Amino acid sequence: MILDKKPLFEEFIQTCTPLLKIPALEQQMRERVRSIVRELLNFQPSESPAENLKEFIKRDENFLGVLLALTNLSQEKFLRVITAKRFAEGDFGIEWNAKRIYQKICSNDEFAKEVAKLFLEGRNNQLLAERVADFYLEQLFLPANWPEVVRDENLVGNIVRKKLTGEYTDQKGEHIERIIREKLDQITASYGVSHTRGQVNLIGKEVDHVLPSLREPYVMIMVSYSETTSSGQTQRANEQQAIYEKIVGHNVRYPQEKFGFVNIIDGAGWLARRSDLRKLHSGCDYCLNMRTLDRLEPIVCKFVPEKFFTSKPRPIVEER
Repeated sequence: MILDKKPLFEEFIQTCTPLLKIPALEQQMRERVRSIVRELLNFQPSESPAENLKEFIKRDENFLGVLLALTNLSQEKFLRVITAKRFAEGDFGIEWNAKRIYQKICSNDEFAKEVAKLFLEGRNNQLLAERVADFYLEQLFLPANWPEVVRDENLVGNIVRKKLTGEYTDQKGEHIERIIREKLDQITASYGVSHTRGQVNLIGKEVDHVLPSLREPYVMIMVSYSETTSSGQTQRANEQQAIYEKIVGHNVRYPQEKFGFVNIIDGAGWLARRSDLRKLHSGCDYCLNMRTLDRLEPIVCKFVPEKFFTSKPRPIVEER
């Protein structure tokens, strides 16, 4: 069995995928968008604008997000507007999240009407006119022809996709984890070497994938796919560098039971932050991405002792 050595940094970059396409996820999200758009197109407006909008936002949790997208007001700013409304009414509790607001809309008809009025009146809303900056209230204002606008399938489809960006990102992360887990399941099926995830005492951190067990973590794998950038990437790179230093220290002290540390890194977000990516590349024994996952099998066969291979013998691994 051949195991390729860790590629040079520039060589690793050339195998990365900036915006990974997962057909099953694309189909899932396509159906999700179509479902929401179909519901929007089925909405039958009434003659009363306030009643019309109230029933619209009560009908589906996603519809409130569509209205916010039409007004170009972020969900975060909308939550702040609701907080200002509650303060004006003497409610000084902690901020409600979007799910809590939608539950309130569904369970309290009067509250639903008040939210509808915010969209219809904007900065003319008497309760908030003196308490919220016009800049935000003017954004909250909906065009009078909004019932016709939400029937434009192409326009609304784009709005729904924008709203579902966070869900798409989360789902992509789950799909990537599933792909990696399936690779490890294949190794388990072939050799009997088990895998798990959890807190590894040696490094004092939770590890995404550990083989064969948390008590005997001969192979530790950390996974990070990102299509956007954030300051948290620097923190993650520093933390994982510290993890690798602990593993190297263990291997120096106990050369008879060496542990291997693998980083699986991909996505445009990491490619845009080369200094952080370079730390992750240097701070591991092997650096893989979604195109080089086949190297997991020889890595496991190199580090995990023979006694854990219960289905068939451990093959000889030649590193080149």
